[in-house]
Amino acid sequence: MNILRSLKNRCQLTKKLIFDSCHSELACLADRQVSESPLKNLKAIPILFLILFLFTGVYAQQPKQLFQKANQAYQNQNYQQAIELYQNILGQGYQATEIYYNLGNAYFRLNNLGQAILNYEKALKLNPNDPDIRYNLEVANLRVVDRLELPPRFFLFEWWDSLKTYFSLTQLTRLVAVLFTLSIVLLVLWLFIHRYRLRRWLLTGAIISGVLFIFWGYILILQSEGYRNRHQAIVLTPTITVMSAPDETSTDVFLLHEGVKIRMDEQRESWVKISLPDGKSGWIKTEDIGII
Repeated sequence: MNILRSLKNRCQLTKKLIFDSCHSELACLADRQVSESPLKNLKAIPILFLILFLFTGVYAQQPKQLFQKANQAYQNQNYQQAIELYQNILGQGYQATEIYYNLGNAYFRLNNLGQAILNYEKALKLNPNDPDIRYNLEVANLRVVDRLELPPRFFLFEWWDSLKTYFSLTQLTRLVAVLFTLSIVLLVLWLFIHRYRLRRWLLTGAIISGVLFIFWGYILILQSEGYRNRHQAIVLTPTITVMSAPDETSTDVFLLHEGVKIRMDEQRESWVKISLPDGKSGWIKTEDIGII
């Protein structure tokens, strides 16, 4: 298992910039028009919408064009240029599974294992069920030097953890919203429809959707708390020494290599206390890790 799966050529941007400067100019223009006659105000409305449309169209196309250029640079084996273009998109405030996934591929081609795994993890966080991301992440993890020996877990715990992360936070929020709406609609219909058989089916559907709403709502709360409290990161430096205290003169505890996933437990200035799944812990510099 040493061959990466191909790039993702279509990108669905999930976060867009708010163009404060453009909107502020439009607001000023609108304020000036309010003080004038109503007829002039009406004439100004199409102009305002036209300006907003033009500004939004220009900026909305830019990240898509950068994404296509980055993919082209990757296909031409110009991986460093592709990385810069993908980072440019992220720097503008956009994010998408495809950007992090392709960025991880580019870093992997340059043998930058830490950054590759970091971006695969970020992509997986946005889309936990993508088989290409999981496959490439597994390929990258095979190159990690440190092998953490973990005791086997009870299968029910494994099943519960996989269930909690089966949907992304966005997907889970949409699912809970749909189930809530469905249960309310069915319940309202049950109240106003008088046919006995239809009422029975409506009540059954409302109960089932309500139970599913409560269940997945509970999973949503757990996942939200997990994202808020779980601070995970990837080691980016080829080799780092974990210290016993946040001090360079403290005792060396053990070594870590790039690509290892760690948990951040505490932070003090430029130091962070980390822990590993096998129970080891210590202090390293924050500059040596990348937060997922």
